[in-house]
Order: sequence, then C-alpha cells, then structure tokens
Amino acid sequence: MAIICLYVAMQIGAPRLAIDYGTACTRAVVVVPGQSWQPLMIDGSAEPSSAAHVDAHGQITVGSAAWRLAAVDPDGFVGAPLAEGAGTVSRHGREVEVCDLVTATLLLVSAEAIRLLGAVPADVRMTVPAGWGPRRRTWLRRAAHQAGLGLPQLVEAPVAAAGQRLLDGAQLQVGAFVLVCDVGATTEATVLRRGPRGFEVLSTLHAANAGGQAIDGLLAQALVAAVPVPDGTPSWPVLASMRAGKEAVSVQPAVTVPLPEPQPAVILNAAMVESAALPVLHRVADLASAAVVAAELTPADLAAVYVVGAAAAMPAVGPTLEQRLGVPVQVVPMPAATALLGAVEAAGTLDGPADTAQQEPLPPLRRVLGLLLPGVLSLALFAHTLYSAVFSGSRLLHERPWWVMAHWGELATGCVLALVVGVSAGPWFGAALARDQRLHDRWNANGQLAAGLLTGVALGGIVAALYGASAALYFLYPFGIPLRWTLLPILPAAVLVIAVAWQIRHRRDRPPGGWEAFLAIPMAPVLMMGAGMLVASQLRFLAYPAWMGVYIHLGSRTGIALVGVGIAVLLARVAVLRLIGAIALGTAGFLLSDWRLDNGVGVAVALAVAGWWAQRLWALLR
Repeated sequence: MAIICLYVAMQIGAPRLAIDYGTACTRAVVVVPGQSWQPLMIDGSAEPSSAAHVDAHGQITVGSAAWRLAAVDPDGFVGAPLAEGAGTVSRHGREVEVCDLVTATLLLVSAEAIRLLGAVPADVRMTVPAGWGPRRRTWLRRAAHQAGLGLPQLVEAPVAAAGQRLLDGAQLQVGAFVLVCDVGATTEATVLRRGPRGFEVLSTLHAANAGGQAIDGLLAQALVAAVPVPDGTPSWPVLASMRAGKEAVSVQPAVTVPLPEPQPAVILNAAMVESAALPVLHRVADLASAAVVAAELTPADLAAVYVVGAAAAMPAVGPTLEQRLGVPVQVVPMPAATALLGAVEAAGTLDGPADTAQQEPLPPLRRVLGLLLPGVLSLALFAHTLYSAVFSGSRLLHERPWWVMAHWGELATGCVLALVVGVSAGPWFGAALARDQRLHDRWNANGQLAAGLLTGVALGGIVAALYGASAALYFLYPFGIPLRWTLLPILPAAVLVIAVAWQIRHRRDRPPGGWEAFLAIPMAPVLMMGAGMLVASQLRFLAYPAWMGVYIHLGSRTGIALVGVGIAVLLARVAVLRLIGAIALGTAGFLLSDWRLDNGVGVAVALAVAGWWAQRLWALLR
C-alpha cells in the first residue's frame, strides 16, 4: 500500500519542463498538472537568443548580454552555437567546446525553472531534430546534465509537432502519412507514419540554407548593397536586425530596422522580405518534396502537411509549399511553439531505438499492483513460519531449556521476496528522492535509478531484520538464530544489487529497451517459488484423515517441484534450456521432497535470485 501511495504521489502534481534549444533562440515551458503551460522568461523574453560570447579569458556570456559584448569584441562572438557542430570553436586563440556554450544557455533555463518551481522538475524533455544520431543526442544530453537538468528525455521535434496536432483535434487515422516541415533558422522536412503507439519517422532531410537564417542573410546582403556598410562592421548585428525586422513584418506592413552606427536606420516592408525569401522558400519546397520521395510516397499519399517553426509565420510559406506539392498545406497556430508544446505533453519517452543514455519514465501502474502479490506472499510465509513451529519443552523462562523446530527455509524465502519487492520498487524510490530540493542536482537519471535500487535494498534488509527479530521474540530464542536465516540468505543478492547500482551510476548509456525492462525481475517464477514453498509447508503441517494422506503427500511434493520449476524459469534465458531445467529441477524436487530439506530449498531460492542479479551484473560488465 505504501508503494501504491508513493506511485500516486509521483504521478499527481509532478511538473514537467520542456526545452527547445534552437539555432537562433531557446524556448522553454513548464507545465504543472491541472494548470496551463507557462513559458520561462529569460532575459525578459520567452525566446532568448542562443548566441554566446567568449572573452579573451575564456569567460562565456550568453543571451542578450552576448550581443552587447559583440559590439565591442566581435572576435569572441558565436551567433549560433548549434550551427557550429558538436566539436569546438576557436575564439581569441583558444579552443572552446560548443557543448560548454550550450550549457551556458541551459544554465539560464535551469535557474529560471528553480526560481519558478523551487527545483528543476524530475521530468525534463528536450526537442531534437529527427535526423540527429546517437552521438549528437548524447552530446546534447551532456550539455543538459552539466546545466543541472539531469539527462532529459529527447523528443524528436516532428514527432512532437504531429502529436500536438492530435491534441489540438486533428483527425489522423492509424496508418496515415504526415509531412512535417520545420522551417526555423534551418529547415527539416520529415515524413511520419502514425502507428498504434505513436508516430514513426519514415524519412527526414535537413538543409541549413533553407530557413530563416538564409533569409536573414539575403536581406542583409540587399540592405548592405542599398546602404554601404564600412569594412570591419560585424555581420551578426546586421543579421540580428534582419531577423527581428522579418518577424515584425509578418504582423505589420513595414518596420524600421536599425543598422550598426553610424549608419541610419532603413525601412523594411513585407514585399522586400518576400522577395528575398522566395528563393529560400523554393528550396524548402524542394526539400519537402525530396523527403516524400525518400519515404517512397507521393504527395497524394499524405493525409496532412504541417508547417511549423518560427519562419512558418511568413505568409508566403504555405502557398509556396502548396504550389510545389499540389496538396493542401496547414501552417499550424503558434508554429514556433508547436513542437515544444508537443514535447511537454508527450507520454513517456519518444527517443528512437538507437538513442542512448535515456532517462527512464516511471513504470506503469500495473507494475505497482504486481508487487502486491509477492509482498502478501512474503507476509504469508513469515506468518506460517511462526504458526507452524513445533516446540519441545516448556517455554516459560524459568524452565529452560527448550527447542523449536521451525521452517527456517520458509522464513528465508519470505525475506527473499521482501528484498525482491523493495528492489522492484527502486524506480519510484529514486524518483521520490530526486524531487527533494536538496538532492535534485546531485545525480543524473542513472544516479537517480541507482539511488532507488540502494533504497530498495535497504528496505528489504529492514523487513528481513524485522522478520528475524519478531521470530526471536516469538520463539523466546536468541536473536542470532532467526537473524541468521533472514539476513544471510538475502546477502548475496543484496551485494549484487549494490554492484549493479554502482555500474548504473557510472554509465552514460542504457541497455536496449531501457533500464526498467533490464532490471524487471520476472515475477512469475518468483511467485512460483514462494507459493510452492508455502504450499509444501502448509500441507505438511495440516492434520488430515488417513484416506487423504496420499493426496497431501503428493501435494507437498508438488509444492517443492514448483519451487524447482520456478528456479529454472528464473535463471534460464534460452527457451530450450528453460524447459530442460524446469523438467529436471521439478522432477528432482518432486522425488526428493522432505521436510528435512526445506531449509536447503529456502537457500536455493535465495541463490536463484542472487543468480538472476549476477546475470544482470555480467551483462553490464561485458
């Protein structure tokens, strides 16, 4: 029940943070369940610049302050860190990691999230282009981790945008094909197919010269030709003015665009922007058409064409694409924020199978309910151990000695089940610990999981110690004897779980299928072992008529056989070996069943669980 309450607490009221680190600007929103999304205001803007500046001493400045420094020190300016790749840039004779420039901007996002929420949410998502591979995605995660954001879930931007359209009421049948054109500073055209579990990427193409950055460059060239600019004037301020003016004329007929001093300001109108943008938009249309061809489709096969991105607000974008593709094109509402809002509302992680170092979502509720069965079975084994014990002699303190014949193997099995329950609840314990403001920045997603596993081991050890102490008090025995049968059997598995947690804490990748699938011990064989031990012990304890003796005897043997089958199913990974092992151990358990072997059977159960965790550790080490 405590685990279920913990799960509900983690699901209710947990805020989410989504970040779109773009070539030109960075956007971030937070969502608290029950409330509408709220943008993070950084530098007084919901779309702070991604630009950075590196001075002669290596000091990094980002945002609007970087633009101010660019006016006096243009050599240290990096206008678009994301366009520089994942390596280094040279500024003032020193090599600077681009990852560090990205981290500096994300630190502003982290600080604003802490100011607004009190802590960085445990659930952080970041949008990435669909064409990014594992190395580039891991690079972005490293920047986020250095900024105190943990290891966020990465959501492919076109998948998030299509998902947001579904939330907005778009009708897309399962199997439908969708083209998403993300026209921002650069352009990415992606063809998606809606499957039963979400959207999958069929093809994606990217072009740096087909987007807002290219339009800004053409506008700047036209402006410089009209108003001569002295040699040596940095081009980035001109490009920044063009970008601001281009965005302004999408809602106004004309705007005044300032130039670097001493040049006068100029007037920029929609016709000038459309004239400069037309060649770029034709490249966008060509890219979209090529993406459809790469998916081995035709435009007629598309159920919808969505245009998103900051530059999608230009009036000429939609008509140009429609003319090239020959199908209707929808420029979505709030195109600059569609992918970001889709990411924050995405269910779980949407990373592709090749992605690495992915933060794990909480396991589903059915896993929580599934822990009730081994938990109840553990209590039943403990209670039956006490109830079925046979005493010889008086138990009065002044009439010692006496002895107790108890099913210690049954008690050991109950402790093993308690450890399994505690460790299986590790993801929830880790998520709960990470929500503490004093701990949220002390580990990444892998560290959070490792902390949860250690907490689960501690909980299992505490329960086992309570079982042993309670048995000692009930039997009026020294504590050492019951504790020997409660703590020593779980020790090998506990040590192996700690070793696995240590390995997880120091890894940057994740196994195929995620950590939840990797660490989920199969409950079916665990329940078989526990139930078999309980059935065998209970049937031997029952008083029964003589005519039932054969059936009771067969039932107790079947219980031990069930334990053997459970051990084989738990440890064997190959189906043929599992079948052979189940037949062999089940038969051995049936033939060798005897109350004098129950203690050994309990030890075998403990070693089987330890063997499963040894397999997990070996998979991490090899």
